[in-house]
Amino acid sequence: MAAKRRGRAASLALLGLCCFSSTSSPHAAVDAAARMFIEKKNNKQLQLRGGAMVDAATNIDFDNNLGGLPLFGIGVRKKGPIKVYSVGMYSDESAKSSIASLPKKSALSTLRKSLKNSKTTSFLLKMNFKVGAEKMADAIAESVDPRTSDKGAVESLKKLIMDGVAAKGAATPGTILRFDCLSDGSVKVSVDGKAVGSASGLSEPFCDVFLDDNCVSPAFRESVIENCCGVASVSTDCAASSSTISTHSSSHNPIHIIGSLFYHKLELPKLPYKYNALQPIISEKTLRAHHLKHNAKYIETVNQIVSEGGASLKHLSVEQIVKSKALQESNPLLYNNAAQCWNHLFFWRCMSGSGGGGEPKGLLAKTIRRDFGSFDNLRKEMESSSTKAFGSGWTWLGYDKKQKKLVVSTMTGAGNPLIEGIIPILVIDMWEHAYYLDYQENRKEYVNGFFDRLVNWKYAQQNLKHAMGKGIVPETVHHISHHGLPLMAALFSANWAKKTAVHMLFQQS
Repeated sequence: MAAKRRGRAASLALLGLCCFSSTSSPHAAVDAAARMFIEKKNNKQLQLRGGAMVDAATNIDFDNNLGGLPLFGIGVRKKGPIKVYSVGMYSDESAKSSIASLPKKSALSTLRKSLKNSKTTSFLLKMNFKVGAEKMADAIAESVDPRTSDKGAVESLKKLIMDGVAAKGAATPGTILRFDCLSDGSVKVSVDGKAVGSASGLSEPFCDVFLDDNCVSPAFRESVIENCCGVASVSTDCAASSSTISTHSSSHNPIHIIGSLFYHKLELPKLPYKYNALQPIISEKTLRAHHLKHNAKYIETVNQIVSEGGASLKHLSVEQIVKSKALQESNPLLYNNAAQCWNHLFFWRCMSGSGGGGEPKGLLAKTIRRDFGSFDNLRKEMESSSTKAFGSGWTWLGYDKKQKKLVVSTMTGAGNPLIEGIIPILVIDMWEHAYYLDYQENRKEYVNGFFDRLVNWKYAQQNLKHAMGKGIVPETVHHISHHGLPLMAALFSANWAKKTAVHMLFQQS
């Protein structure tokens, strides 16, 4: 009985872990669960041809290009049930071309030979699970060691990894380790963009860690074959599965479509308040025009572009579009309209029809005092940033996970901080259609009214807690129950679920 109870507890904890994984959206937890379902059914990575590839096992994405080098493939590195990191490989186009027409059986051996002549082959290891500096260094060194006789070089590589990771405490989710295997045989190590040093003579054995028959990630090898040998990387089963995942309009959760796994035809969501609820700060006339005309037009445009763009675009969620720099450059019309959909859906929740305005409380208030000195300082900075900005745009309060602090920025056009890796906490719409009918050119009065009477600090605090990985986000609870997953899973915090799942699994093994 005790073993069965532990099994049930472990399963529940794992479900909680799926639902509260460290991602950039309150709804991405549901995406992760859906991705895992499709991954089990198809055993494939999901390729997003519009600018990135996403590892279905971890929901971690990789740009299709790194400093001019094309992406060859991606895959998860597992340790037992734990998905430690996702790896992506970039190298010369000539190496990719060398296996384009080859059968699968001989492709990898040919590729390994071609990589010896490549100027640079880069591996990005994007962490999905927290690993200490020493353990991370040991794990990689132990994988390289049997593939080379130069033990001194392995120790050098191990020290570089340990020093680079130790500088930030540990390899936490979101940490990126980069290994550049150069034509001179050396491996250059960087952690979160900061160069650590080079280890000589390990370029070939390091590549073999991920590409030979005893590689550490079979999923990565399969992805390279699928992506480089002319085989379609998204199966028809996977494409068909997309039709089984639906998105519904909900007055409780007007931004739940932001993180949907597959693109669905967008619909104008209901506002979380009546059109006259924001008066006298925002008139009913302004809000109706803003919502029914401008917001609706962005949605209509995105739907049209996606319908004409074929299957390649239909595998993208709105959030994936907004976070893609490649799409921002290659398809600005889609990017800007999709970003405006995201921004407006978020903006509606940043205002409250009753009880809004004033000053924040709790964790948000403490964090504001820590990062800005006082709430008044934050308010003045946001007011100044929004009123002095040239043209139309958005004034954001975001959380920078790398610096672990709140930041203020005004971004022109459809700008969204997600593209810079900053998590949105609060936003003020500074496009003229948001205020001009009520205030003409008097931006300051509009911004003051937003802070005095409208701002929804409870929602902002939920976003901050999610960004900092603390507690339960009610938005996610609703999304989970709305899509039929057990509501009980939402009663456990991310930290509890993660620790309990790992503990229980190892206890049973």
